[in-house]
Amino acid sequence: MSLDLSSASLRALISLTEKREKLLGELSAIEAKISSALDGTSVGSVKPSRRGGEVGNTRSAKLAKQVRKRGKRGAIKELVLAGLKEAGEAGIAVKHLAAKLAIKPQNLHVWFHTTGKKSGLVEAAGKGIYRLKESVGVETPSSIVEVPKPKATAEVAKKAREKTRLAKATPKKART
Repeated sequence: MSLDLSSASLRALISLTEKREKLLGELSAIEAKISSALDGTSVGSVKPSRRGGEVGNTRSAKLAKQVRKRGKRGAIKELVLAGLKEAGEAGIAVKHLAAKLAIKPQNLHVWFHTTGKKSGLVEAAGKGIYRLKESVGVETPSSIVEVPKPKATAEVAKKAREKTRLAKATPKKART
């Protein structure tokens, strides 16, 4: 297969190929902005990677994976015991309690198998279902009588991300 192309047609092909690559880059940047708008995350400029794909701005990736501050010691214990007290003698499934308290189910399973066992206040009522041990005669602390409302973690995390984004966006001289 032999191609007899003149230098003018080769230049035209090169020019068209370059335009195509530029438009593909712009298209993928627009798609990234659309997906970030749907996700609620902020993606900065999109730049091509060395492998030919496109990678989002690293600053926005760091904002998405912010480190959460540790909560108050014993906060999960109080929430769990209050939830179990409210559930009564029948108990409550871990996944329902996790949804109610806005805690990951995995964290609750770990809590029941470690802290829950050590405390002696909790017993398994079935597979993945727990209840308070009332037969032991253990009196629950007075702080557990009222069921504390869990913070809306999604809203708190969103505010923290926004605050960090604003802090990083302003120059250091303006912050002082």
